[in-house]
Amino acid sequence: MKKILLILAAVFLVTGVSACKGVQEGNEESPPISEKPSDSPKQTDGQDEDPSGESVENPTKDRPNTKTDTIILEGMEEPFQFTLHHSQALGFSTYIVDDMVVEEASSGEGDGMIVFANFAGKRNEDAKVQIFSKSEGTNATIEEKKEFAREVVICNGFEIKQRSDNSPNRFDWSEMEFDISQKGSNYSILGTVSVFQHGDRVYYAIVQYPEDYEEGFIPRVVKMFDDIVWYEAT
Repeated sequence: MKKILLILAAVFLVTGVSACKGVQEGNEESPPISEKPSDSPKQTDGQDEDPSGESVENPTKDRPNTKTDTIILEGMEEPFQFTLHHSQALGFSTYIVDDMVVEEASSGEGDGMIVFANFAGKRNEDAKVQIFSKSEGTNATIEEKKEFAREVVICNGFEIKQRSDNSPNRFDWSEMEFDISQKGSNYSILGTVSVFQHGDRVYYAIVQYPEDYEEGFIPRVVKMFDDIVWYEAT
């Protein structure tokens, strides 16, 4: 049963089936290629119902749909256009920079949001952040969610990179973290898995990117998390 749940979670995160198959067959010439989830993002307006049926107050209803803001890239502030994205299933809204694209999907296992780099209009399936939380009422502890995330990324062909015991978290919002990597003959993907909690719900975010994307991709991800405003259940 545990193995089945891990495979389902990996499929839901849109990387599991092809990645696990590639690992089993010893195929390391190319990184796993994601399939596109079919579900469209859900927009919220005012007060809505969350997946558990509770009334949810949307404190973000007065946020503008678009904005201009800056991101620090290589020590310089650069202006970007942003679009507001509502994730009713995950319980928050945030701004996504316009050179990234966001998709969402839900299943019986939980809810997820995937944001891909789309620099110069070219979508990169290997530069993405995946945020996942189990369905309401089925959450694990922070430590359990960390172990679950570890098994998911290992299933997807990643290695866990060791940190020293006193290493600080990479991201301010993390309560637990670990780093990951995946190397083939012609590619190198790095990343960090962040586990965090809001209210009674535990989340993990898998941030992954080709090595040469780090300086441009990570500041965009950090900005997205900085701009999160949570819904409040009533």
